[in-house]
Amino acid sequence: MMNFKQWVIDLFKDERGSTSVKPVIALLGALFLSVTMTINSFSHSDFAPADNLVDAVLIITAIGMGADTLDKFSSPKKKSEDTPTE
Repeated sequence: MMNFKQWVIDLFKDERGSTSVKPVIALLGALFLSVTMTINSFSHSDFAPADNLVDAVLIITAIGMGADTLDKFSSPKKKSEDTPTE
């Protein structure tokens, strides 16, 4: 039976079982955006980060999540050894 810790560790692994950097970057970007937006809701607009910075982190996070999703669902097709060669 898989516990919560093992499930979280498996989230960051690719199809070969090694740790992938794309989901790590996506998680860090999502945490950064969440914390930034939460802090901004309680502070003055003078302390707001630049819009370009927030957009850049958003794009990097979206690319990290999208690339990881594509890797999970697009595994290379294995050639069958039973197919005859001409």
